[in-house]
Amino acid sequence: MISILAIIYLKAVIQPLVIASLLFLLIRPPAQMLENRFGHPLLAYGLLMAIVVGVIFFASNILFSNLQDFTNQSEDLSRQLENKIEWLEAIEFRGYHIDTSGITGLITVTTIQDFATGFAGSLASFTGSAVTVFIFLLFIILEAETLPGRLAVAYPDEVDRFTQIASNSGKGINTYVMTRATVAFGQAVIAAIILYYLDIPGWFLWASFTFLLDFIPYVGALISLIPPALLGLIILEPTTALIMIALLIGNQQVWGAFVEPQLAGQRLDMSPIVLLLLVAFWGWAWGVMGMVLGVPLAVIMKIALESDSRTRPIAMLLSQNPKPHEEE
Repeated sequence: MISILAIIYLKAVIQPLVIASLLFLLIRPPAQMLENRFGHPLLAYGLLMAIVVGVIFFASNILFSNLQDFTNQSEDLSRQLENKIEWLEAIEFRGYHIDTSGITGLITVTTIQDFATGFAGSLASFTGSAVTVFIFLLFIILEAETLPGRLAVAYPDEVDRFTQIASNSGKGINTYVMTRATVAFGQAVIAAIILYYLDIPGWFLWASFTFLLDFIPYVGALISLIPPALLGLIILEPTTALIMIALLIGNQQVWGAFVEPQLAGQRLDMSPIVLLLLVAFWGWAWGVMGMVLGVPLAVIMKIALESDSRTRPIAMLLSQNPKPHEEE
């Protein structure tokens, strides 16, 4: 209970620290390559972080400009939705008419707009804490140079296990994040092209939504389809809207079922129900950003449990296809 309360009420401190730690594990391999070339670790890490900041700044400008354009079109979209509902009500089949009362109460342009604004707000809160993340990251980089020596002195019998956990965590997170980022980026680019070609309002916003939610296993890809699908049904002809939805689903299936296994070799060895529970917990605690961070944290937790014979059975229970320790 104390840990859960700390996660919730110390979010402003713990979340930036977690993000900074994951960023460090992610950028450490390329930073070490650059360090071998330039000869100074801070220069290597500084160059990588400058690239990350530039990409975030550029994408944020396009994203919020796209959100503003979508907001400006909300009245016109509302009129188109009313016309589409009237068209549905006019359809008659053997004396029966379509009851649209449930649709009008569930699907509104305001609902989609609130959805988009909430998503942009989550990104804005992350961007607002970026300074804190970078400060934590700077100190983690500095600590990484001296921490192994301090651990060797403080815990001489456990230093090998700590080193193994850190190494395996870095490899696991790098494999997961690089694979997932490549797949998510590919999906987002294709989705952006489809939505832009069909003139769907907020096309870059929904493509960004596709990219971010693809990091959430099982449910993220499905949720990312809902806003553009609804907008397509509002502004496009029914046949064109169905073709667009089919293209978006096919885009996700091709990347998820064919491209991702080729990149990763195998999927993440975690029980689906465990992943869903962890994603639900972190989503409850930290919102959308918590759902994105939930899987990397699960990777670290499983690796840490595997490193100790006393907790290894728990790690096997969390695995989808556990192997006996002697076969590993």
